[in-house]
Amino acid sequence: MKNKNIKIFLIIIIFLTVFIIFYLPRTNNEEPSNYVFKTTNKIINTEDQIDVKSEIEKYNNPDIIGYIYIPNVLSSPILKSTTNEYYLSHDNYGNYDKKGTITIDKKILLYGHSGKETDLPFLALNNYTDESFFKKNNIIYIYDSNNTKYTYKIFSSYIETKDFDYVNIKSFNGLTWKEHLNKLKNKSLFKTDTELTDDSKVIILQTCSMVNKGNKKYQLVIGVLTNVEYTSQNNKIMLICSRINR
Repeated sequence: MKNKNIKIFLIIIIFLTVFIIFYLPRTNNEEPSNYVFKTTNKIINTEDQIDVKSEIEKYNNPDIIGYIYIPNVLSSPILKSTTNEYYLSHDNYGNYDKKGTITIDKKILLYGHSGKETDLPFLALNNYTDESFFKKNNIIYIYDSNNTKYTYKIFSSYIETKDFDYVNIKSFNGLTWKEHLNKLKNKSLFKTDTELTDDSKVIILQTCSMVNKGNKKYQLVIGVLTNVEYTSQNNKIMLICSRINR
């Protein structure tokens, strides 16, 4: 009888344990999902600190052609070399560093590494899979070497696994530029009311996705140009992040 009671008691304990673990609502004391991918990179807290020419002097590197600033998310020089891959394995000084920095390709695509290290340049982009983060941090500022400021509003964020047409800037499988952009907009995890036209200029940020890791995936964050503020007398400065005229 005693052994039978012990067995019943153990069964009850096991049942309660399973119930608590799998069925009871859990109090989540962890940080919200929009802060899962924390970066240890230094982020400036004011636009007044941005001066591209000073960045060139600071790092003694003429390959610095601009600066990207997303308030509370990231801030970094943009670099361009003779090969697109160079600054994926070199730092702002031009020294070898497997972590790389942020580089530009085709005047429309900015990319950088993401991974387990917290100081990788584009790690924070993985937070754009969270809707509250997406809505709260939806403005991208780009500065060129004349400190002309380009403001982009983010209209799409998604993880791409197989369709890499987003990198195209001349042909879009029979689509117009507007249709192509709306295709990217419709892929977004979160909907926006942003209107896109055949004259829209965009910026695409790309990094390796750290969400649901497995097959090769890219986290994309895409913004459309909404404003340009010239700080130079030369109003003919070319946008560093615009599509090439076809």
